[in-house]
Amino acid sequence: MIIIKYKKLFIGLSIALVIGAGFLMQSYGIKRGIDFTGGSVIDITYEKETPTLDAKTFEDAGMTLYKTGDNTYRFVSTKTYEEVGPVITTLGNVNSATPFVFTQVSTVGPTLGSEMTKKAIIAIIVVVLAILAFIAFSFREVSLPVQSWKYGIIAMVTLLHDIIVPTGVYVILSHKYGAEVDTLFVIALLTIIGISISDKIVVFDRIRENLKNSGKKNSFDEIVGMSLMQTFTRSINTSVTVILALLALYFFGPSTTKWFTVTLIVGMFVGTYSSIFVASPLLTVWNNSKK
Repeated sequence: MIIIKYKKLFIGLSIALVIGAGFLMQSYGIKRGIDFTGGSVIDITYEKETPTLDAKTFEDAGMTLYKTGDNTYRFVSTKTYEEVGPVITTLGNVNSATPFVFTQVSTVGPTLGSEMTKKAIIAIIVVVLAILAFIAFSFREVSLPVQSWKYGIIAMVTLLHDIIVPTGVYVILSHKYGAEVDTLFVIALLTIIGISISDKIVVFDRIRENLKNSGKKNSFDEIVGMSLMQTFTRSINTSVTVILALLALYFFGPSTTKWFTVTLIVGMFVGTYSSIFVASPLLTVWNNSKK
């Protein structure tokens, strides 16, 4: 199959994407939301007339301003609501006789924010290690020509790829559009891991079945290529279906899930690519390296 024939090209592209994402994270960093730093998120809604608020004025007061709808604004600050609420009330009424109401107020303390950061990192590490153990156990009957634990290692490596690349894209969104890492971002990464590993297990399972049935007739590279051909359409159809649903959520869903949806869409593209063009070809590379 062409994927196995040009595996170095596809694997090289993935390596370049990971390096690029790492460079972006090192250069720009990621803007953490109040879920991890502590602070307040305040939404206001004007009843009728909607004034144009001056972002610079609120920035000087220690708040970041986002326009989230025709008559709604969002304020993000590292301060508590008690500190910034009166300021919003005063400045929000400037140049407007129309009153507004506070529709949502969320405040997170710095201690809870630090605890959330630790829990998010632990959750991702535990999930990846559990997946590694599960795959190694499930493929324990397959030891030739590639040992079962190597399937788990390759799955873990490609999962890191599936996390790092969307995170690199999120750095761009953070730098250009003010997207912030919050709890939804962590949920998006965990969702990407779940969907991506499911796709990889389907391909690996087909390789296992073909090894049992054709292991003596065909080379390992031929069996991997055959397995990819048999699962290619299924992988693409699954991804397209999920992406269409996510696009509907992006265009018609609430603004609060906008970056969450974008992260999932990018993750679906990256996860599908790694399942087809990276994970299985890496098996052949590892197998050939022994020779």
